Amino acid sequence: MFRHRSLFALTLPLLICLSATSAPAEEVIEAWRGDGFSHPQSVSVNPTDGSCWVGDGGDVVHLSEDGPELWRGGKFSYPASVSVNSTGGSCWVADWGGVMYLAADGTEVWRSGDFTLPESVSANPADGSCWVADGGGDRVVHLAEDGTELLRVFISWPTCVSVDSNDGSCWVVAQGDWQVVHLAENGAELWRGNRFDYASSLSVNYTDGSCWVADAGPGTVVHFDAQGGELWRGAIGGAFGVSVNSADGSCWVADLFNNQVVHLAQDGTELWRGGGFNSPHSVSANPVDGSCWVADEHNAQVVRLVIPGWRAPIFYDVASYHWAFEEVEACYNAGIVGGYGDGLYHPELAVTRDQMAVYISRALAGGDEYVPEFTETPTFPDVPEEHWALDYVEYAVERNVVAGYQDGSYHPQYQVTRDQMAVYVARAICDPTGEDGLSGYIPADPRNFPDVPDTFWSYTHVEYCVENGVVAGYLDGLYHPELVVTRDQMAVYVARAFDLGT
Repeated sequence: MFRHRSLFALTLPLLICLSATSAPAEEVIEAWRGDGFSHPQSVSVNPTDGSCWVGDGGDVVHLSEDGPELWRGGKFSYPASVSVNSTGGSCWVADWGGVMYLAADGTEVWRSGDFTLPESVSANPADGSCWVADGGGDRVVHLAEDGTELLRVFISWPTCVSVDSNDGSCWVVAQGDWQVVHLAENGAELWRGNRFDYASSLSVNYTDGSCWVADAGPGTVVHFDAQGGELWRGAIGGAFGVSVNSADGSCWVADLFNNQVVHLAQDGTELWRGGGFNSPHSVSANPVDGSCWVADEHNAQVVRLVIPGWRAPIFYDVASYHWAFEEVEACYNAGIVGGYGDGLYHPELAVTRDQMAVYISRALAGGDEYVPEFTETPTFPDVPEEHWALDYVEYAVERNVVAGYQDGSYHPQYQVTRDQMAVYVARAICDPTGEDGLSGYIPADPRNFPDVPDTFWSYTHVEYCVENGVVAGYLDGLYHPELVVTRDQMAVYVARAFDLGT
C-alpha cells in the first residue's frame, strides 16, 4: 500500500547602518553606483540575469547586472514606470506619451497612445501580459503580450499596480479614493481598503499573495495578507517606493524624504537602514541574489545594493535572523523536516505526537527515504494503516523510542511537552535505543532543576538530554517540563541530538 510522505571582483564600500530594531544589524554594501542619468525615477530588475531597466527622465536604460549599459533609448516623454518580464527579458514602459513594450535588446515590439496618463505598469511573467494604471483615464487596463486589451476596470485615479503572477490578480493604488484595491484576474473586486492618506507604491509577494504598501502621507508602510488583513504597520517617515523579495518575504523601502533606503523583514523587523541617497524614488528587489536596485533621483544615479553571504532561505518564515534558522535548515538538508503545503515551515506551531515520531524516525534512519515502509498489523488502533504517519510511528516503536498510553492508543494528535520531548530524544540517542540504553544511567553532573527533581517521571531523560547538550533550562533556573514544544524548538533539539553540524 502506498502512502504519500509530505516533507513537511572589486572592493565594495560599506554603507552606514543608521539604525536597526529587534534583529542584528544586517550588512549591506554598495556593489555599484552609476552616473550618467538625468532623473532616474523607476527601476525594475530581471531576476533571471540580474539586469535592470531604468526609467530615466526622457530615456529608458537597460543595465547589466554589474552596471554597464546594455541599451539606451530616448524616444520617451516621461517613462514613469518600467516593469520587466523575467521570462524573456522584455520590458513594459508606462510613458506619459503612451504604453510601450520593448524586447530585451530595446527593440520596440508594441506601442499604444490610447492612454491618458499611464503612471504604472506591472508585467506578469506567467503569461507575458501587463496591467496598466492609467491615472488620467481613471482606469486599470489589462493587456495581453501582443497589446490586445483583455479588460478595463474603472478605478479613480490609479497610480500604481502590482500583479501577483501566482494567480493573475492585481493590487492597485486608487489615489482618487485614497484606497488600495485588489482585483481578480477577471477584474472582479476582491478587496478594497480605506486606510490611506497618500499611498504611493505597492508590491505583491507572489509566494503568499501578500502586499506591501507605502503610504507616503503619514509616512507608514503597511503589510497586508492576500485577503486584505493587516499583518503589520510601521512608521517610515518618507516611505515612497516599496519592493518585496518573494524569496524571503522581506521588503525594501525607498525613504524619499529622509534620503534613506530601509530593509524590512517579512514581519516588519528593521534589518538595515542606509543613507547616502538624495530622494530615492524607486527600489526593485532581486529574489535570486537578495540584491536591490535603487533609483536615486536627485543624485542622478542608480545604485545596486547587495547583502554579503545572502541566500534564499528554504522557508521564508524562518529567515536568516530567526533564532532557529541554522537548525531548521540543517534538519531540512538532512531530510528530517519539510514545509507545509503553503511552502512555509510554521515554526510557531506546536509539535504533536505523530509529528514527533516523524522527526525522530527520520533522524534515526538518516533521512525520510530510509524510513522503512510498515506492512504488518498496526500497533495502535488510532494509527491505522491509512494514517499518514504510520511508517514513522511504527519505526519509532521498533527502535523502542515510543510506546502507547495505558488505553492501548498512541494519541497522535496530542501535543508534546518538554518532559515528553526529553523522553523521545533520550531514548533515540542512547545505545541501544530505548529504555535499555538508559538503564543504570547516573548523571555525571546533574542539573537538578527544581521542577524536575529526581523523583520526576522523566528525570533521567531530561538529565541525559542536558548532559548531551540537547536542552538547557530557562533563565529562571527551571526546565518547565509542562511547556508545549514548537516546531522551531524541535528542530533545534533534533539538530543538537543528532549532531547535524549547525
